[in-house]
Amino acid sequence: MKIKLVTFAPHPNFGTCLQSYALNYVLRKMGHDVEFIYNGRETPPPTFRHYIFAVLKRIMRLFLSREQISRLAERKNMIIRNVQNGSDVPVILMLPNRYILSFLSKCPGYEYFVKKWYYGNLQKQKVYKFTFCDGNFNMRRLFTHADYKKVVAEADLFITGSDQIWNPFCGGYNPMMFLEFVTDGTKCVAYSSSMSQPEIHPMVRDRMRNALSKFSHIAVREKRSVELIRKLLHRDDIKLVVDPTYLLSAKEWEEFGNKAEIEFQVPDKYIFCYFVGDKRADVYEQMVQDVKRFTGIDKVITLECYNRTRVYGDGITYQDAGPYEWVYLLRHASYVCMDSFHATVFALKFQKEFVHAMKNADTEIGSQNTRMYDILLRYGILYKNYKGSGDTDWQRHIDYKRINPLIESEIMDSIDCLKYEIEN
Repeated sequence: MKIKLVTFAPHPNFGTCLQSYALNYVLRKMGHDVEFIYNGRETPPPTFRHYIFAVLKRIMRLFLSREQISRLAERKNMIIRNVQNGSDVPVILMLPNRYILSFLSKCPGYEYFVKKWYYGNLQKQKVYKFTFCDGNFNMRRLFTHADYKKVVAEADLFITGSDQIWNPFCGGYNPMMFLEFVTDGTKCVAYSSSMSQPEIHPMVRDRMRNALSKFSHIAVREKRSVELIRKLLHRDDIKLVVDPTYLLSAKEWEEFGNKAEIEFQVPDKYIFCYFVGDKRADVYEQMVQDVKRFTGIDKVITLECYNRTRVYGDGITYQDAGPYEWVYLLRHASYVCMDSFHATVFALKFQKEFVHAMKNADTEIGSQNTRMYDILLRYGILYKNYKGSGDTDWQRHIDYKRINPLIESEIMDSIDCLKYEIEN
C-alpha cells in the first residue's frame, strides 16, 4: 500500500526522532511503500520577534563562544516561560500555504541554504544525515494547499503517530496531525498517537471530535487517552498499543546504535543522563548525585538535545550527539537517569536499571506526566519515579523476568492491531 506517515518530523529530541523512525521501519519491513509527509509547522508559527532572534543569533556566532550563546538562550527561554506561566490556552495552528517557499524549494542551492541555516551545528548535521541521507525515510514536505490535495489523491492510507501529536500543549493544536485535510475518512488510521493529558481542553474539544470522527481505526499510547477518546466519540473500539520504538528488537536497536560516531573515549562504566526539560534541574542534579553515591560510579555523561550547557553530576555534557549516539550511549550505560518517556522505553528494552524524574509538576497546566504514570504503573515500577532527596525507593531493582513477558505480549498485540488497521 502507499502509506503516508504523519507525526513530528525528526529533530534533536531523540525520542521524537526514533519513534518516527521505528514506525516507518516496521511499515517498510511489512512491504509497504511509506512516505513521511510533514509541513515544517509542528511548532507555533514564528513571529517577527522569532526572526529577529534568529538573525541576532547568526551575528552573535561571529563574536561569542558557543557557551556564551547557550547561556543567553537559556535566559531568554526562562523569561518566555515566566511570561507564559499559568497560561491554560493552547495555540491553534493553521495549515501553511507557502507559495514563495514552494517556489524556492525548487531552485538550485535551496538544500545547501537549508542545511546551513537550520543545521548549523554538528548535532543538527547528524540529525540531517539520519533523516535525509541514510535511507531511513522517504521525506516529503508539503508547502501549499495544492500539495495536500495531491498527496491525498496519491495515498491508499494515512497513519498518524506516534508521540504527543494530539497534545495541544505540545507545540499547539496542529490540524495536520488530525488529518483535517483528508476528506475520505476510510484512509485515516492512528497508531500510538498520544494526548498525554488528563483531560481534553474545552477550547479544542469540538474540533478534535470532528477530526477524529472520520478515523476508521484509532489506537493510542496511554490508557487515559483511550478513555478520553471513547468518551469524546462515543466509540468502544479505541485500542491501547505500545509506542513504535517497542516494535524493534533489542538486537535491531543495538545494530542501529553501532552506527554511532562519538568524538570522545567512552568510559567502561558511566551513568547516562537524558533530560528533555529543565524546569526541575535542581531535582535532576540531586537525583544524579544520589545515583552516584548508590552505584559508586563516578563518570556521568549527559546527552543534551537543546544546546544547553548545564553539567550534571560533575560529568560531561555531550552536545554533538545524533540519534545513533543516543542509542549507543544508553545501550552501554551502567545506570540511566532521565525525565524522558522514550529514554524509559529504551531502558526497558535494554533491561537497564534506571530512575526517572517527572518533567513537570502534576498540577502544572499542560503537564505531560500522564504518559509517565501510565508506563510506570503498567509494569508495576512506579517506585522508579524519583520523589526527591531522602527517597530511596527507586533503588529497588527491576524484575525483568516478570516484566519482559508483559512487554512481549503487548508488542505482539500491538503488531496485530497495526496489521488489522492496515488490512481493514
